[in-house]
Order: sequence, then C-alpha cells, then structure tokens
Amino acid sequence: MDNQQKRNIMAEEIWLNYFNTYLYEHKLITEEQRNKMRNEITFRCNRKRKQADRDRER
Repeated sequence: MDNQQKRNIMAEEIWLNYFNTYLYEHKLITEEQRNKMRNEITFRCNRKRKQADRDRER
C-alpha cells in the first residue's frame, strides 16, 4: 500500500469517526448506534487496508 492510499483511508476513518461522534453529541443517534458505527468504521477501514495490501502484492 502506498502512502497516498494510507492517507486516504486514514482521512476517511477520521472523518467517519468525527461525524459519528458529532451525531451522538447532538443526540441524533443513541450510544448503542454510535458504538455499532464505531465497529463498522473500524472493520471497513481495516478491510480497505488489507485489500490495498493484497492489490500491491500482485
């Protein structure tokens, strides 16, 4: 995975976590929904990292 891909995935992860926190702090989602989304964001970004590594190995 090159540096640009790493930066893009990290930026996406930071933005999604920020927005998720914003929604929770403004009481637009519940704590349960916030926690579920945290996990989904982590899984999504980790999956993208693994896929980028696999693509690079080819």
